[in-house]
Amino acid sequence: MPFSKLPFRKAVSGVTAAAALALGATLMAAPTASAVGSSACTKNIKDQTLQVVQWDHADMYTSPSFKSKVKKSVFAGNNVRVYCTAKGGSWYYGKFGRTTGWMEEHSFF
Repeated sequence: MPFSKLPFRKAVSGVTAAAALALGATLMAAPTASAVGSSACTKNIKDQTLQVVQWDHADMYTSPSFKSKVKKSVFAGNNVRVYCTAKGGSWYYGKFGRTTGWMEEHSFF
């Protein structure tokens, strides 16, 4: 009996195909990380890197508000890649390492 006609091979092929379809559907339905957080952007910035200058650290938030959850603390001297601003330029949306979020303008200036 040829290998391709063995019941085990058919079962493995079926499971592999089902897993690939499920993963593809999940990836298509899930929004990208930047699309979710950046939805509050009002002005785009052409790929700029800013250095944190606050005394000790600056917090990165889930939305452009001090009432939102802190995602990460970025220490002074570290660079953050920024993509856009909100609320008249008083908040910057950017990325530090693998974390994206909002930082208040005084973090940088």
